[in-house]
Amino acid sequence: MWYNEVENEVDRLTIKRRLFISNILMIIIPILLSLTVALGVGLIILGAANFDDGRSLKDDNSYFKAIRDMDTFGEQWAGGGDPSQMTADVDAFNARHGTGSASLAVFCDMEQVYPLDSAGGGEVLDYALSKEGTHQFIMDNTGVYRKEAGEYTIVYVDNDFYRYDLGAFSNNRNSYINYGSLSFLLVVAIILLTNRFLTRFVFKSIITPLDTLVYGVHQIRDGNLEYRIAYTGRDEFAGVCADFNEMAQRLLDSVNARQKDEANRRELIAGISHDLRTPLTSIKAYVEGIEKGVASTPELNKRYVDTIKRRTEDLEHIVNQLFLFSKLDIGEFPMRLERVDMGKELDRLIASVTEEYEKKGLFVTIAENERDVPVQIDRVQFRSAVVNILENSVKYKDKESCDMQITCRASDQAVTIALSDNGPGVPREAQEKLFDVFYRTDPSRTNSSKGSGLGLAITAKIMERLGGSIRAENAVNGGLAIIMTFPKYTGGDQN
Repeated sequence: MWYNEVENEVDRLTIKRRLFISNILMIIIPILLSLTVALGVGLIILGAANFDDGRSLKDDNSYFKAIRDMDTFGEQWAGGGDPSQMTADVDAFNARHGTGSASLAVFCDMEQVYPLDSAGGGEVLDYALSKEGTHQFIMDNTGVYRKEAGEYTIVYVDNDFYRYDLGAFSNNRNSYINYGSLSFLLVVAIILLTNRFLTRFVFKSIITPLDTLVYGVHQIRDGNLEYRIAYTGRDEFAGVCADFNEMAQRLLDSVNARQKDEANRRELIAGISHDLRTPLTSIKAYVEGIEKGVASTPELNKRYVDTIKRRTEDLEHIVNQLFLFSKLDIGEFPMRLERVDMGKELDRLIASVTEEYEKKGLFVTIAENERDVPVQIDRVQFRSAVVNILENSVKYKDKESCDMQITCRASDQAVTIALSDNGPGVPREAQEKLFDVFYRTDPSRTNSSKGSGLGLAITAKIMERLGGSIRAENAVNGGLAIIMTFPKYTGGDQN
């Protein structure tokens, strides 16, 4: 329907435009209504409106009707007429228009010739007869109309002239009242319709979105952070609702991050407690053994001291790792960034550690390498990141020897290094947690000698500081693949 089409067009208007149009209408409509009422009142005052048959007051006045008939047969007599016809015309006229105070009479040379009884009129009649031509005379309550008809003068005398005007006004008064009432009702109807339209046009378009926003705020206040506003309008509130949804999403992400940080903090404390307690317990036991003379021979005493030294080194390693992670986490660890060729840097790094890790049972090879690819990295921290991944493979290999294959590939915007081993692998649901602090995939890895649980977490922080990313996935040969992605160097500062 046309109303729905108009409503759809209205919905496309912004609130500013609606307010502008509303203000214009609030000015124009009262002006138009005022002009309408003024015109109606003017028509009533001037007597130009008649709702009965559309004619004027003059048309309804019997006095003027009589004059029109009088003019008609007066013109017929002007050329000479039959006296008997004249008397018949006068009788017919008086029968039709005559009243107790009004009648038609015929005069000749100031003498009334028909009808023979006096027409009345007094001084006004005498004055009218003394004139020539066609005239109308009104004095007090007497009206006289004279017209020449050949040798005769015909005169219409009304001794109660004003009853016609009052009667006419009385007859039309109800029509004028009806017109005034209709005009008033029309004005009221237009005002009501205008008010309804403007209310729907402006206020509803503001109140409804406000109610929606208020409801959304209450949902967020009550803890329903997943609530989103579905607003289909195309006005200013569309942007506000979009910002509200973005704010709610950020708040939800913030709360989730805070909960995750809290869980990580608890896990960190538990992990530190466990990893420090294990070597400390061992150190304490061996110290007590020495104190109590359990190490009775020099060889046994040396073995106890060497064990205490190794456990102390484990403690120092854990503390250093924890210190490094905390510095990286709060962004206070300095990065010495420099532009390097990633392919050449990877060749140099692997060549320097291959022999060391072969002794540990990990055979590292570069299966694919792409050179002449510029990146901006901290060489020392890049080495730490790669070594942490190699150490992770060594600590959790499930056989005497294990292979590690490395590939380096470049794309338009980034360089990807994948380190894949053929070890036991990690379940898919645990892969995302590998980079959390003190996370171990199964209880068999809770031995502190197999790592502090900070290595991959430190690697993830290093990648974050270098502007890259890291992820884990299952390798083709069933092991674990750690994939590091670095942005290509374009001349900007990557720190």
